[in-house]
Amino acid sequence: MASIRFGLLGTLRLTCEDREIRLGGARQRAVLALLLLRHGRTVSVDELAETVWDGSPPPTARTQISICVAQLRKLLREAGVDGEAIVTSHPGYRLDTKGHGLDLVDFLSLTGQASALAGSGCPAEAADAYRRALALWRGPALNGLTGYALEQEACWLEEQRLTALDGHAELRLTLGRHQELTAELAALVREHPLRERTRHSLMLAQYRSGHRADALETFRTGHQLSVDELGLEPGAALRELHNAVLCEDPAIAAPPTVPEPVAAVASAVPVAPVAPVTAQGPETSPADSPGEAPADRRPAAPAAPPLAPSDLPPNIPSFTGRTGETEVLDALLGGRPDGEPPRVALVTGVAGIGKTALAVHWSHRAAASFPDGCLHVDLGSAPAAPGEVLGRLLRSLGAPGDRLPDDEASRVSLYRRLLRGRRLLVVLDDASSFAQVAPLLPANGGCCVVVTSRENMEELVLRHGAVRVPLGVLDRADSTALLDRIVTGGRTAAFPAQTARLAELCDGLPLALCIAAARLATRPHWNVRRLADRLADEHRRLDELSLGGSRVRASFELSHGCLAPHLASVYRRLSLLDVPDVPAWAVAALLDCPVETAEQYLDELTDAHLLEVSGPDATGQYRYRFQSLLRLYARERAQEDPDRPAAEAARDRALHSWLTVAEAAHRREYGGDHSVVHGPAPRPHVDRDLLDDLLARPLDWFDSERHCLVAAVTQSARLGLAALAWDLAASTVGFCEIRSNTDDWRRLCEEGLAASRAAGDRQGEGVMLGELGAALLYRGESEASVRLLEEADGVLRAGGEVYGAALNACKLAVVVRQRGDAGAARALLHGALPALRAAGDLSAQAHALNNLAQITLDAGDPEEAVRLGREAVGLARGLGATRGAAQAFHRLGRALLAAGRLPEAEEALTGAAGIVRAKHDRLGMAYVLLGLAEARLRAGRADEADADLTAALALAEETGSTVLLGRLRLLRVELEEARAPGAELPQEA
Repeated sequence: MASIRFGLLGTLRLTCEDREIRLGGARQRAVLALLLLRHGRTVSVDELAETVWDGSPPPTARTQISICVAQLRKLLREAGVDGEAIVTSHPGYRLDTKGHGLDLVDFLSLTGQASALAGSGCPAEAADAYRRALALWRGPALNGLTGYALEQEACWLEEQRLTALDGHAELRLTLGRHQELTAELAALVREHPLRERTRHSLMLAQYRSGHRADALETFRTGHQLSVDELGLEPGAALRELHNAVLCEDPAIAAPPTVPEPVAAVASAVPVAPVAPVTAQGPETSPADSPGEAPADRRPAAPAAPPLAPSDLPPNIPSFTGRTGETEVLDALLGGRPDGEPPRVALVTGVAGIGKTALAVHWSHRAAASFPDGCLHVDLGSAPAAPGEVLGRLLRSLGAPGDRLPDDEASRVSLYRRLLRGRRLLVVLDDASSFAQVAPLLPANGGCCVVVTSRENMEELVLRHGAVRVPLGVLDRADSTALLDRIVTGGRTAAFPAQTARLAELCDGLPLALCIAAARLATRPHWNVRRLADRLADEHRRLDELSLGGSRVRASFELSHGCLAPHLASVYRRLSLLDVPDVPAWAVAALLDCPVETAEQYLDELTDAHLLEVSGPDATGQYRYRFQSLLRLYARERAQEDPDRPAAEAARDRALHSWLTVAEAAHRREYGGDHSVVHGPAPRPHVDRDLLDDLLARPLDWFDSERHCLVAAVTQSARLGLAALAWDLAASTVGFCEIRSNTDDWRRLCEEGLAASRAAGDRQGEGVMLGELGAALLYRGESEASVRLLEEADGVLRAGGEVYGAALNACKLAVVVRQRGDAGAARALLHGALPALRAAGDLSAQAHALNNLAQITLDAGDPEEAVRLGREAVGLARGLGATRGAAQAFHRLGRALLAAGRLPEAEEALTGAAGIVRAKHDRLGMAYVLLGLAEARLRAGRADEADADLTAALALAEETGSTVLLGRLRLLRVELEEARAPGAELPQEA
């Protein structure tokens, strides 16, 4: 296997055995660069597109990205790479550098080693590691690549190079190599005149080389620049070095020829320590920032003797569950060398989800692993400036309170110095931002930090490698266990069903469960059913979930109050939709904005833990949902919307958007606007490209959207939007039929019918009566079906709905034929055909001819059935590869089978199989396989028939079609009899 050497530290370069691999154009190079920068992590297609097209990707961006990736894969294969170095990993791609080399990884590894060696008192070895790291650079990082995202990455990489240069220079100064450094540092200062750390090293090198005046001039120039450019005095480190040069302080004299350990040198030489660098980015601290003095040189209180503080709150006796999350935290217990960064965990989730409970419980459990103590700070109850918090921490660590440094930077330095070499746990509870947390992070690997926050704090993850521990609601078992822990005496065990109901009403939210349990515990005369019944009322549920100062509503307000005003408005309006979940395209309709903007809002609400995300669904869309208690809270806030009419108009627009897409899905599935009657409900515009993405396979869209469609019809009916309710139901029931989903079919029609009758909409009433009759026919309720279809006929004809009456007649013909009146059925179908032809409805015409063919076949005239079947197929061909075309081919195949024309029958059935297979229509495929099994059995090909029959039985069991299963089992018996010794294969009469 060939090994590739990837290069980012200069012009993007690939080499294989010293042979350079030529890369393609700018897009290909940008894609590869971003994959390398995120090596080992998935990069979404969206991020790749944003990067390649600098924030303005074209509609074809996804396709072009996949082409770029394919070209890169081909390039690597041609270079001799086995397997896929670029792996497809939803929602994008991941570059696996295992077995290959990447200069960035080597650079970060070497600089990390250098930092650790420097901290361990090995300056010569540390300087050599920096030298080897810097030798990897071939020029400006990502040289030649443009675009904001890549330019930002290049800036970060350049900062790492400069940090390494500074660290290398400081180590060489400690080794007495000031003479060789002066010219080198002077050039670097000219290139980066505001970089105080570099200027500090240059001043020291000049002074130690005997050029005291040059050192003072270097300071004067830097002072003037800082004042002119930044309006600031130079930092304390430069000012103190300036004073030391003026006084010729012996502490800054050149070190002895034999280098002392770094720790000893650092106490005498004003050199800022180098922060360790990880693959995720730099770990910085205020002590490393320009203008701040290094930790080992600040005048501060004398070091206090090490103490073992124990600031943890009491453990939580009712803590339940969180096994997986606890295991993630347990993985942090492995020790790291002191020169490594600390282990950090970030526990996130919505208010009331149990972040503090998990952090406190785990901290008590893990305390034995931290012999030097545990610190705990509640950053949310009484927010304070970091300097004030540091004061509390320093006092806990034994620093004299009356001798603490006044400024925050010096307190950070002292805090980290007191933690050096110690194994200590720091819990930062209820943090609101990375800026609040950053000064409180230790700098040594012996410590561990647990941060809890409602924010995702990406900087903590990227810059400090924090392990994210997201918390969701408790499952039913853990929820009921939590209730049982608090409500003693077996009261919950005595009513298991009601306890499960109570847990569900509390939404598995630990805070709500604890409040509910406390109410029961303090009211021994209540049983579980009583509280569950009180919570069942949505209008008072949040009021019930209160106990003293613990209020679910108040906890949600903490998260809601942090939202920007426009995002809070989005959140409130989302709650107005009574759907189980929602895709971004429907939210775009709600907000009347582009889908990309809606996705951004949804992601921000998800980051705030106010929504949950799942998916992608079968169409590739992510879906967003409320927890039930959060939905109730959001609806309460929606009642306060100052512009209620606009909010309600937005809600209605979103509901109508489901009609737009459902109607388009029906057209694509049926080859046109066939076999359905529409009303006057408005259809908001939905972008054609979006429709193409959603409806590439209409049945997949229906499967993904089914529950929302039922909910949208139900809500529309409740709101009095009758035209929308029945039209959306009519556009959807065809998919319910394909999927044999009679429960939803019936509910859609009943909701649409009730809304139509309430509004006096006779057209909608007639259409819904007919569709409901068809649903009952499909369920085998023929008596009720006939009544409804006949009632629908009267309503439609009275309203002059000729086309709708013709469609209804075709439905009525099916049930009449099944009841044994073939003549009446034939008359209904012949009567309907002229209106269907006038409407140009090819699908309904083909369906009517199919039914006439079946009636003719039942009457013993297979040749006439074949003629009618061919006529139906001719019409269906004009529809494309639709279900109607599949049904026409299937009916023709059955007629040909009955006529004994086996090769033609197999050909027709194979045509039907191709269509239903492409549509993933399991029930349709089972029927086609039944026909093929019969044709092949009669043709003497028992083994092929057996294979078809086996596959058909599996599909029929999947779909639960009892009628089809009966027919298949009869054919299985026939097949076994035909295989018996001496048996003759059956032939069709």
